[in-house]
Amino acid sequence: PTHATVRVIGLGHYMLSLNGQQVGESLVNQPWSQYNKTVYWQEFDIRPLLRKGENSWGVLLGNSFWSVGPANDTMRYIKTDAMPDYSKGYPYLLWLEAKIRTEDGKEVTVTSDESWKWTEGPLTFSNIYAGEDFDARRLPTGWNAPGFDDRSWKKVEVAPAPTAATEAFTGPPIKAMQVFQAERIVTPQVQLAGPGRASGEYTYVFPQNSSALLRFTVEGAAGKTIRFKPCEFIDSTGRVKFTYTWGTKKDIWHDYTLRGSGAEQHQVLFCYVGCQYVGVTGAVPEGYPNPDNLPVLKTLELVHVRAACPEAGMFSCSSDLQNGAFRLIDWSIRSNLSYVATDCPHREKNGWQEQNWHMARAFSYRFNAQTFFEKIAHDVRDTQLPDGHVPTNCPNYLVGVRPHGYWNEAPEWGISSVLLPWHLYEWYGDRKALADAFKSMRRYVDYLSSQAVDGIITSNLGDWYDYGHGKGDGPSQWTPNQASATAIWALGAKTVAQAAKVLGKNREEAAYRKLFEQVKKDFQRRFYDPQRKSVLNHGSCQAINSTALCVGLIPEEDRKAVLQAVVDDVERWGYQQTVGEVLQVFFVRALAEGGRNDVLHKVYSRETRGSYGYMVRQGLTTLPESWDARPGTGNSMNHYMLGHLMEWQFAYVAGIRQQPGDIGWHRILIAPNPGALDSASASFNGPSGMIKVRWEKKNGKFEMNVNIPSGVEAEALMPDGNRLPLKEGTAVLKSEL
Repeated sequence: PTHATVRVIGLGHYMLSLNGQQVGESLVNQPWSQYNKTVYWQEFDIRPLLRKGENSWGVLLGNSFWSVGPANDTMRYIKTDAMPDYSKGYPYLLWLEAKIRTEDGKEVTVTSDESWKWTEGPLTFSNIYAGEDFDARRLPTGWNAPGFDDRSWKKVEVAPAPTAATEAFTGPPIKAMQVFQAERIVTPQVQLAGPGRASGEYTYVFPQNSSALLRFTVEGAAGKTIRFKPCEFIDSTGRVKFTYTWGTKKDIWHDYTLRGSGAEQHQVLFCYVGCQYVGVTGAVPEGYPNPDNLPVLKTLELVHVRAACPEAGMFSCSSDLQNGAFRLIDWSIRSNLSYVATDCPHREKNGWQEQNWHMARAFSYRFNAQTFFEKIAHDVRDTQLPDGHVPTNCPNYLVGVRPHGYWNEAPEWGISSVLLPWHLYEWYGDRKALADAFKSMRRYVDYLSSQAVDGIITSNLGDWYDYGHGKGDGPSQWTPNQASATAIWALGAKTVAQAAKVLGKNREEAAYRKLFEQVKKDFQRRFYDPQRKSVLNHGSCQAINSTALCVGLIPEEDRKAVLQAVVDDVERWGYQQTVGEVLQVFFVRALAEGGRNDVLHKVYSRETRGSYGYMVRQGLTTLPESWDARPGTGNSMNHYMLGHLMEWQFAYVAGIRQQPGDIGWHRILIAPNPGALDSASASFNGPSGMIKVRWEKKNGKFEMNVNIPSGVEAEALMPDGNRLPLKEGTAVLKSEL
């Protein structure tokens, strides 16, 4: 054929084959969405798989957020407040349409119709949270190849089509990106049945915590079952321990039942899990004593899967600590790149919205995230409620929480509906994304306005996981939630006004600029202390002063004094940041743009508890959920929400950033801040092309190599304060320190 493609919807997840071969390279197919509003189809080229004569389709269907059912074991973990069911009694649905154009110009269409057949397959249990059970005896040989005898199979039921809109999925597919081999195998010393008897468990230790599917080769008798428990923590005995499941004492696992036909290879199909360790029972590693003649596990690998966003940038410097922290953040971003930006790749896999805006620049330096963020912005519009409110999760799978309940009322999360489209415009020049979202942006700011009492709004979460107050992790303690929420409302109003100006909506621009000025006035009246030159706080001003500076809520004549109050507070804390995940981005920008990168260099070079350096020195391979980095507690070890160091490294240490007011990286500023570092290098393949910076200190002088793409305006701001024009190509610049 000259052309042959297939479009597929397979709810919950699906694996499609043609003539016994997998269609496409993507895994965990079927994009997550707000399924009652939008269901996506994926398209694949099938020309290489077609053959003359008879062709045969095969589809395996599994569980997803389309319909999260219960676990099949009371000790198996399920996030009970996030078990949506959009299926209306059809937990597994398939729609397929192939279009083939023959060499003589004939058009042939193949659809999934009533002639198709189905049977219960080898997936005896499938759950997005709990794991996946696969009985290889139930997978008939040649089931998806031409000539298979399907007379015992049942006729399909033709189901009503989903009422949601169906659209092409244009975001990055999920693919296998890297494979990890175990570094070692540990035999946990757990006594189960008397002195000297081992537990019958083996723990495979891998070099990297990541979002992964398990892949293995095993040989043994038919009917034997092996259990795999993927986890991110082991206890002192070497046994896997699921501490991040909130004290439920429940585990995640995959069971595999052998066919018994020599060496069997299998890869988990649909339930990826964030893990670094895998506990194995029911099998013996190859080469180990096997007195009970258990199945022999010949290989076990972690197949790291993520949304295949192209890599955009890299950073390194002379500090092992900073390089290590960059890797932690990088791997947590990778591990949470799914069909949404998940909070963690194991216990929730939900699209909490706050990180989408406050980590947007860090994310976009490291990866080309344009289509990824466009899809998320679509999810937000689909999830927005009729009154304009945006829940904290989009798509909103947190169905156990009322739409206006405690966990859903947080402007610092909902503001993603405004700030993410603006980021798409500002960073990528994506005017369409801004236009598509403008109504939603305006509706959310209007919703916030409707919640105001005496010019102030509030939040239930605030600067989540702020640090140093000794009151545990959770909602903000240092920053009054009313202050952060009202500041975010002001930022929303300002951003909608900017968007309106871009889109030529003069009336809306004027209205939202007026709103911003009114919110600013009310913020100052309620929260700003002109005598102390600081915003109201509960013991540390780092977060709220920085936020007010960045949003533009401080009187111009007081800005230097308010920033100095931040510096004084940081010094009082011994250069310990007290900010949480939401407002750290403003802490970085306020100090950096205010000329105090020296303070940030000291903050981010610490190695004691509560710092990036402490996380690195603890041997972690991903960024933990809390500043304390306490493995073995209820916290996840794979969140990227605290990863703002990465933005600072690219934008202020290497110095690659946009000029103020630039759109789409057409006006570039190279302004490095070396601090105590000896050297740094960064590359960024941005919307306007590849930018490279490499600088080092030589004999008390500063020397920098810069590469600038064509078609842009660029200048360098050197450490000695000189501004130098930059042209296309490579330049070597020198200055005093």
